[in-house]
Amino acid sequence: MLIIDRALMREVLQTSMAVILVFISLFAVVSLVNVLAQAAMGEVPVRIVFMLLGLQTVKMVGFMLPLALFVGILLTLGRWYRESEMTVLAACGIGLTHFVRPTLLLATGFALVAALFSFYLAPMSSSLISKLKNDPSGRYEVSGIMPGVFNDVRNGKGTYYVEHIDKDQASLDNIFVSTEQSGKEGVLVAKMGHQYTDKDTGDQYLQLQDGTRYEGVPGQADYSIFTFARYDLRIEPPQARDPLIRFETLTTPQLLGLEGDVNARGEATIPHWRRGLAAEWHYRLSKPAMLFLLALLALALSYSHPRGGRYGGLFIAILVYFVYTNLLGFSDAMLKQGRIPMALGMWWVHGVFLALAIHLLIRRTNNQPLIPLPAFLRR
Repeated sequence: MLIIDRALMREVLQTSMAVILVFISLFAVVSLVNVLAQAAMGEVPVRIVFMLLGLQTVKMVGFMLPLALFVGILLTLGRWYRESEMTVLAACGIGLTHFVRPTLLLATGFALVAALFSFYLAPMSSSLISKLKNDPSGRYEVSGIMPGVFNDVRNGKGTYYVEHIDKDQASLDNIFVSTEQSGKEGVLVAKMGHQYTDKDTGDQYLQLQDGTRYEGVPGQADYSIFTFARYDLRIEPPQARDPLIRFETLTTPQLLGLEGDVNARGEATIPHWRRGLAAEWHYRLSKPAMLFLLALLALALSYSHPRGGRYGGLFIAILVYFVYTNLLGFSDAMLKQGRIPMALGMWWVHGVFLALAIHLLIRRTNNQPLIPLPAFLRR
């Protein structure tokens, strides 16, 4: 018995790890494209692109773990069914219910890792991402300029274009700057320039050299044109503002009201804040909790006929998973709106799928179809 349990746990673990690596790779590629697009638009500094990518990946690992274990069990037992290993085991008196114990043991290990990400690493990553994106010291407009790309600045009120950037000398070649001030549009064209910081004030400037400035009102002929040997353009950082506290960035002690400035500022006593805190707490709990239910569902849904298709049952199982996660998202929204009692939270969703898992396991153990056909079709 122990040999079979170890074999199951080993194969499920190997398959789940492979699935996680595939998911992380796909997520990293998609996230890298999005972060690079933000950097090209000047929304984030280029120097923190890979830091943001790493933090976003850490946030998603906790979300990927339940799906990875679910798919790992489905693929492993599905292969055992197709190769008639489950039939041989059943002939030896080892039924499907025997695998409940090793599967739940494996789910416990995954749940501990998911809890680490859900309660500690993911909030920490969300908090760091928020700080990096809202840090005015690292978000000066020129820091996001990419050569050969138009970059929006000043919240859409200006545009930079640089043909070439000499990284060794930190100089910009063939610069185009379009700005709008007091209803007038200004266009500056310069052969070269560079960025510097004023030592007295700490302000950052873009110094343009050997260029021309055109300024006027569109539709009118009174444009002013002048050339310059040197033009210092002040780079205005985003206006500092008090960022909104996002529930996902709160640490678990802050979420429970044990520490932090949330209670000190009084937000936790406001009804919608209390609902938001409760929803975030239930959402973090749901990630490790759903691992056990998905493991039981995978046992019931993993059956694959030796002569049947390989991925038919897998498609149905993935559909069940997305229904599960969407119901959790629906419950989260309803909880924030006060339409679900905070004490109930998302447990009703887990209860529904626990009952479904037990029901399907009983039918599968008794060699009954998971979805019974109507009486007129069985004739």
